[in-house]
Amino acid sequence: MHTTQNIKKVSFLFFLAFTGAHLASTLLLARGYHTAVLELINGIFDIPAILGGILYAFTSLKLYLEEIGKKTDHFDLIAGVIGGIILIGILYINFLYNPAA
Repeated sequence: MHTTQNIKKVSFLFFLAFTGAHLASTLLLARGYHTAVLELINGIFDIPAILGGILYAFTSLKLYLEEIGKKTDHFDLIAGVIGGIILIGILYINFLYNPAA
């Protein structure tokens, strides 16, 4: 259980850092501040922010289920499958989906 708590803490920090940087770069780009660093941050930090949020959500739910006395064996498998599907969907939308084509 300590490992899950540590993963939850670290994933929350990553989620905050990546989401904050991505939102700040998006706002600055929208206001007309175009630099190479802002465009790089805006293009890269979206997927790590989403993955950090998913990891934080699933570890929080796992800890809650353990706290109320539920078994989490099946939850681990289901969370892994759902997380994998979300990851594949994000990668597809980000890299392969082109509505203009």
